Amino acid sequence: MDPELLNLVQTGGAAIVAAMVTDAWQTARIRTVRLFQRGGRDPQEIETQLDRSVARVTREGTEDAREGQVRRWRDDLEDLLSEYPDAADDLRALVREVKAQLPQVQQQWVQNITASAPGATSQGVMFGNIVNHSGSPSETATTGSGADSAAEDR
Repeated sequence: MDPELLNLVQTGGAAIVAAMVTDAWQTARIRTVRLFQRGGRDPQEIETQLDRSVARVTREGTEDAREGQVRRWRDDLEDLLSEYPDAADDLRALVREVKAQLPQVQQQWVQNITASAPGATSQGVMFGNIVNHSGSPSETATTGSGADSAAEDR
């Protein structure tokens, strides 16, 4: 899958989970159900899966529980976009809308970090995306260093 789409599915999973215990949840829930209906899935099945995720995050209340649910929704989103690449615009809209409704602290949970210099690495905190691009220095010079890209995405 294209690195940009991988970044989008990670951000989408993080946005869905970040919204679970906030006022943004109803928006995230409705948009997530609508998004997955594109794949022909039963809306009630999607709602049940979302409810289970919320219950797990709420019950356990741990970083591990949240990260597990981010991985779970990321995988589902990746499968969806692999089969329906045109759903990417709807997922971007979901992420934008949810991020706008999240409390300031949780908006920072949904972050994108890109390292594009040869040998560069970066590390995400909480929920985030890490995209490492390998290539020659001349290729990465046009896109900026990993530090520059990471700073732009925060």
